[in-house]
Amino acid sequence: MRVLFWNTHKNEKINIILKELILENHISIVALAEYTADIDDLISAVHLQGKHLKKYTTIGCDRLKILGTIENVQPGDQSTHASIQIINEKDILCCVHLQSKGYPDHEERRNITINQITNEICALETKLGTENSIIVGDFNVNPFDSACIGARNFHSLPIYETTANKSRRVSGQDFRMFYNPMWNLLGDFNQPYGTFYYNGSTSDNIFWNIYDQVIIRPSLRKRFIDSSLKIVTETQTKYLLDTKGHPQKTISDHLPIIFEISEE
Repeated sequence: MRVLFWNTHKNEKINIILKELILENHISIVALAEYTADIDDLISAVHLQGKHLKKYTTIGCDRLKILGTIENVQPGDQSTHASIQIINEKDILCCVHLQSKGYPDHEERRNITINQITNEICALETKLGTENSIIVGDFNVNPFDSACIGARNFHSLPIYETTANKSRRVSGQDFRMFYNPMWNLLGDFNQPYGTFYYNGSTSDNIFWNIYDQVIIRPSLRKRFIDSSLKIVTETQTKYLLDTKGHPQKTISDHLPIIFEISEE
């Protein structure tokens, strides 16, 4: 299962690039935020190249569109900021587009949303008898922010050996953990330096951010293909960065991410 996520920044002409990304990277699930192009045109364009995509149910979550080649996909809980899909009755894929940092009360709202999402995932894991959960999307926070690492939030940590314990007790309460591989893309050892660039005047600005992330339950670690995780900067015909090496905003202010979960 190869997954592509992209916040397409309401670009109505994005389909030609999306088609190339999907075909070149053999994508089986596509999750899109801020998508305003014609999804039926995208499906038709990919179909002409021999790849058959179907729309998955996201009713109740207008912020996200999800489609793919996998036949057995059933909708789970749908809310304003998250769409849960059940894949082959055993894997849980939660796609998110969380509140922006740009407004004073959004941090608290985001935390409430994250708490709702994690509760829904825990309940579904219990119902299905699985721990194979994936969360992907525009988190609008970095891997090191409290929304990601906090026990009452996503509780997603960078070291698998730590998360292999599955849960951690804080103040007498157990909190399940996620493993976050996005930490491996932080810093300037590899380009690009993030998925979103912001040149702001705030005192704590780090310029490059990894807002677009994937986190997984520890049970999926052996199925996660490390080499597949990447921030995409180009297709065969289009470069997604401008002359300064930042996301080309005429295309999108975010860069897409791709990862793969192998079959058992």
